[in-house]
Amino acid sequence: MRTLSRLRSGQVLFVAAVVLALGCFREPDPNNMKCSTHGCPAGFACVNPPHGRCVRLTDGGPIVDSPGIVSGDAPSTVVSEAGVVDAVPLDQGPGMAADAGNVAPLDSLGQAGAGGSGGSGGSGGQGVSDSPVQTADAPAFDAADVPIVTTGTGGNKGSGGTLGSGGVLGSGGVAGTGGIVSTGGTPGTGGVTNSGGTHGTGGVTGTGGTPGTGGTPGTGGSPGTGGTPGTGGTPDTGGSPGTGGSPGTGGSMSAGCNTTPSTSIGPYNTGTPIPITVNGQQRRYILNVPTNYDKTIPYKFVLALHELNGNDKEMYNQNYYGLRLLSNNTTIFAAPNGSNAGAPCSGTGSGDSGCGWANSGGQDMALMDAVVAQIENNFCVDTNRIFATGWSYGASMSYEVGCERPLGGPTANATWGVRAVAIYSVAQMSGSCKPSIPIGYYASHGTNDSILSYNGGVTLAQTYATTNGCAWATPPKASGAHICTNLTGCQTGYPVEFCSFVGDHTAYPDSGSASNSWGPQEVWTFLSQF
Repeated sequence: MRTLSRLRSGQVLFVAAVVLALGCFREPDPNNMKCSTHGCPAGFACVNPPHGRCVRLTDGGPIVDSPGIVSGDAPSTVVSEAGVVDAVPLDQGPGMAADAGNVAPLDSLGQAGAGGSGGSGGSGGQGVSDSPVQTADAPAFDAADVPIVTTGTGGNKGSGGTLGSGGVLGSGGVAGTGGIVSTGGTPGTGGVTNSGGTHGTGGVTGTGGTPGTGGTPGTGGSPGTGGTPGTGGTPDTGGSPGTGGSPGTGGSMSAGCNTTPSTSIGPYNTGTPIPITVNGQQRRYILNVPTNYDKTIPYKFVLALHELNGNDKEMYNQNYYGLRLLSNNTTIFAAPNGSNAGAPCSGTGSGDSGCGWANSGGQDMALMDAVVAQIENNFCVDTNRIFATGWSYGASMSYEVGCERPLGGPTANATWGVRAVAIYSVAQMSGSCKPSIPIGYYASHGTNDSILSYNGGVTLAQTYATTNGCAWATPPKASGAHICTNLTGCQTGYPVEFCSFVGDHTAYPDSGSASNSWGPQEVWTFLSQF
């Protein structure tokens, strides 16, 4: 135990001696080291040799903590109170420092402070700045005498070195270097701008329903077995009744379908006559087209022919014998203007004395051909459903049209034809044609007609009954209420109807007015079966 105690006491004495020795022989402070005595350790430089002192080196040169000229190649450096480095280029000469952009000699007698502590560098900014870092009054320069350019918006200024608390500055004593100016952050690239969503193209507009084809016709012009009512969308009224075995293969679209009417066709729907040249003569007609006209839908087409002393304007005013008001926008109407003694009628009012349909040399039939061709070429017409209607002289011309221009007739005469006619108080005065090709035939006649014979009207109905293959029997003659007789045995699709009423020469049985006569509705029902 005593031995162990002696050993421990010796060890303690030995350690104490070592510590005392180290305290006595510690390495001298380089900042207080004389250059001539000890030289300068690594990281330090001699100031004012050979009797100068060692000073610590920085990246740009020594930190000056003693008066006099700093040796070495780096520029002398001072720190402003704001902590921004002011660099003095070497080519200003030794002992010179920048002051508000002016050069002043350093006072070699001034005693420098101990040097401030380095400032904390500023945080980097975004973007790129091309402005040099400046003091309050003068720009900073690098070793090549080029203004220092920092990146970004410039780092925040260093907090500034604390001025040495030590020695008194001479008239130009150099202060501590302070914090190194921040080089600024790397410029940000910025977020990528959203290009936004692509605009939608919107829904595709529907093309609407395909127009109805009407009733299924007979094949190749042979008598059909009765037309199936049409299922398609003829405007507003829905499917029109079938044609009941009409010639051909059903509705046929004219050349004007899917085209825009020529500007020469018009104005229409206004009662304004449209001029047309026929065989060197200036003729005219008035036109009404459905107000919701669609160039892709084939429409029925009615030629309305005025009586003696009438004209196209009268037909417009009477709504084409009252049929336009019943058509519900399914039909195109045209009212050609007649002739007088071989010359075109030119009356400007409703009616024109002497104007009629003598059809001298076929001039009025040529007008029909021209009007139909112009309408077919500019509007969408169902060429299998063209009709003619008229009263008195207009009935006579309609009869001639049915006979000379029947649907399915000789193409040598014309490329169009009527499917049916509807005539009121007729006599054959516009030609002498004898029908040989069947068409639908409707006629009304007053038993007391004082202008054109009732019996003459019955005879013309019988002529068409024969052409259409009907079983003829003289229709009952009205003595009170009107009687409409549909003949039997006719070829399917070629009906003959004759209406007898007690009355005089009129297009509007029983009343003489379209507004309260049963005539227009009876006619429209007849035409609508095709």
